[in-house]
Amino acid sequence: MKTTAGERRAELLRLYTGMPWQSARRRVEAAAPGSLLIPQPDADQILLEARVMAALAWRRITTVHPWGIEYVDPRSDRLLIRFEADLVERRDPKESQALDLAEALLPRADEYGDIKGVPGARTHVEDGQVVLRVPDTSASVTLLGLDRDEWLRAVDVQDRRLGAYGMTPCHRDRPARWHPAERPYRRPGRRGTAASAWLTSGLLRRVGLIRTLGAPLAVTGWLGHHERGGGERWIIDPTFAEGSGATGHRRLMALLAAPGWGLPLATVDEHCSCHLPPGYSDQCTTVAAGLAERRGVLEVRAIQRRGDRLKRIREDRPAAFAAKQQLALSVPAWVDRWLERGGSPASKAPVLT
Repeated sequence: MKTTAGERRAELLRLYTGMPWQSARRRVEAAAPGSLLIPQPDADQILLEARVMAALAWRRITTVHPWGIEYVDPRSDRLLIRFEADLVERRDPKESQALDLAEALLPRADEYGDIKGVPGARTHVEDGQVVLRVPDTSASVTLLGLDRDEWLRAVDVQDRRLGAYGMTPCHRDRPARWHPAERPYRRPGRRGTAASAWLTSGLLRRVGLIRTLGAPLAVTGWLGHHERGGGERWIIDPTFAEGSGATGHRRLMALLAAPGWGLPLATVDEHCSCHLPPGYSDQCTTVAAGLAERRGVLEVRAIQRRGDRLKRIREDRPAAFAAKQQLALSVPAWVDRWLERGGSPASKAPVLT
């Protein structure tokens, strides 16, 4: 049981980010008392992180961790993301973490001038680490867990592969500045992407919370639609093996909204199916809206696999299932008491439109 204030702060940081316990303790010890351990960065950094989250939201490879992310280390001026090593049990031996990330993150323009990947993103190898930067800004995301040489090979492979499809690699043609095709994305103004970037960036900075639902089986995310008053509706559907039912997904939303740790969100709608027996709906849907004129809506479709459905998953890929069972983050009882005492707002707010 964590008894000191520092230990409890480290435990919360571990739950929110997925960070290993010792790393979380070191971060707490190095931080000023009472300071935010998951700070909100400046506008350029928020926009880069939001676009990275959008690129990672639907991985094209099978991963063990949610979105393939072991943990994140959020700083005021940058974000570090630790990606898992390649899973041994791969359906396609040609798949790799580096190849998929190179395709997802590096910007390429199609024949119509639309950008695939993260507009403005340029990768550099710095002290053996892969760092994503945007020209003319201080924004950066460090991609931990990638081998330097493997990453460079993956970039070359993807550039050739997508170039054969008629796509222009913006990062290669303009390595130190924005490509003409990227310029419309440089200053997005009040379009939905920028208006709700705080939401997708904030979700990425708190990716560890997905694992508080139980053993993660899969998680995808996508843009639902643009809200009438500006901003976007983001949908994520974490699928997990039998967890804590309604306690689990309601705790997740409470943690996402906890003052000082979460985001300015309030639940506005919920449909819970936890009371139904296995074989009926396994999905519980919660919708949360931004507070204080924050534009953006998050819809969480928590899917709990039970009974025969879980049995089929376990039997189909036993090694992967066993690995995922080790990932669930146990939530201490004191965290629930902390939430009950005001860790998250209890009142609901209208959807911003």
